[in-house]
Amino acid sequence: MKQGKRWLIIFFAVVAVGIAVFMAVNYTVDPTGYFSVERGAAEVDANGYTRAAKSKYLKKHAYEYQAVVLGGSKSGVLSTELLSEYTGKKYYNFYVSYGCFADFLTYADYLIRTAGIEEITLHLSSIEVQKYDRSSTNEVYEVPAFVKGSAVDVLLENLNYLCRNLTSTLEYARDGSENQEKGMDSLATGERNYSYPYSLMEADEEGYVQKYVLPRYEKNLKNLFDGKAPNTPAIADNLTAMRQLKALCEEKGVTLKVVIGPTFLAEMYKFEGQAYYDYLRELVTITDLWDFSGFIPENRNPYNFVNEGHYKNVVADLIVNTMYGKASKEGFGVLLTQDNIEAYLQQRQQDYETLRAEYESTGTVALLPKEDASYIADGGRN
Repeated sequence: MKQGKRWLIIFFAVVAVGIAVFMAVNYTVDPTGYFSVERGAAEVDANGYTRAAKSKYLKKHAYEYQAVVLGGSKSGVLSTELLSEYTGKKYYNFYVSYGCFADFLTYADYLIRTAGIEEITLHLSSIEVQKYDRSSTNEVYEVPAFVKGSAVDVLLENLNYLCRNLTSTLEYARDGSENQEKGMDSLATGERNYSYPYSLMEADEEGYVQKYVLPRYEKNLKNLFDGKAPNTPAIADNLTAMRQLKALCEEKGVTLKVVIGPTFLAEMYKFEGQAYYDYLRELVTITDLWDFSGFIPENRNPYNFVNEGHYKNVVADLIVNTMYGKASKEGFGVLLTQDNIEAYLQQRQQDYETLRAEYESTGTVALLPKEDASYIADGGRN
């Protein structure tokens, strides 16, 4: 009997040790970056669970930062240094992949409550009109339980990430290091790291533009000018969230600044149309906002972009410098208000019709070269 009891104890001890080792491996390798802050990591994988890592980081460093950028992946290159220089507030870039209004409202509330945030620069990408909430995409787009959940939810979430598929974790550890280095963002600033694509551009810029910026150009132009209204089901929910976010900021004494970032011509088919114009009309009844989208020359120059959906750091610098009056590039950026929205939309629609006529006549819209004045080589930092 004693022998059987001893073996039973040994069995459970081995199981306990095995589970502990299993969890330790998942914690240490941490494929999604869920435990980045607990591990004292300086970086987080941009393709991982940045919503969790950044939320934990700012809670841990509460009141060290007074302001945040909120937005999707486009906004990841807005310089926290530059924003801090202008505002006198220490900025953090809380960009998340596939940012949406459900995220913006949730994290604004969380960061105001837990980190004492006093200012928010909300960066919109226009494509938010396609989907209000991205949490159903996969788990790294969900709101972490410790942001909006019970103690039980938090416990289950931690167990979920500690008990991942060990084979996948080990494969990530073995094969993922090279890929990780291509997309690791600093946790201290939250900014997006484009060092890898920039290294490819340096080696062969023309080849890079063709491969990463223009592969779907002709196809997307066809969608832009085919006369079909884009699918924009999230507009009503977005506007409701925008009103709630504005009210939250006013209640808590938080400054809210809103900007719509540049959009390459090849991506505009996703939202451009009358529904989007009505959306802009409603947005400016809630708050004034800076707009850098539309059919301006800078958005027709592929050399201003890292890929079809994201602009370069130097473009981000020009955005910030324009917003704060240090730099000015004719036609680049307009502060939209209720007073000028109709004139702006009329011009935007005229620009669309001009480009559509070119497309129908030639089968394409001519891209602007790097030598054109639309190429942004200096963001106005100097």
